[in-house]
Amino acid sequence: MTDCDLCGRGIPTVIPVRVNPPLLKFAYPEGVWKGLCETCLDSAQKTYLTVDNEEISCRRGKCSLCGKKGRVFPVELQIPSFSKGIVKKDAPVCSNCLKAVDETYVRYKRKQINENECIHGHEHVHEH
Repeated sequence: MTDCDLCGRGIPTVIPVRVNPPLLKFAYPEGVWKGLCETCLDSAQKTYLTVDNEEISCRRGKCSLCGKKGRVFPVELQIPSFSKGIVKKDAPVCSNCLKAVDETYVRYKRKQINENECIHGHEHVHEH
């Protein structure tokens, strides 16, 4: 079991996202891996898309994924709670990490589609 780095949910596997924490720039020039659950990945992707289109209100703060201080955007988390079921809370995430989430999201969804095609045995035949 491992925990999601945004909401803290304990799940068997997380989806790896490569981020570049400024404090670890020299030790890890390629970045470090953070693990997100599928719910947080979807929510961060949604925020990434609205940042580009609507330029949602940003605030200054510290990114929950890389720790960089500066402009951050709210990513809605669904934190499991024994007493309340699910508690919704916003986590600040910087634009660099949102871009990394977008790249991971596209790769992850593409992999899911390919796996589903293999499982169901659908072969696409193109007629000419």
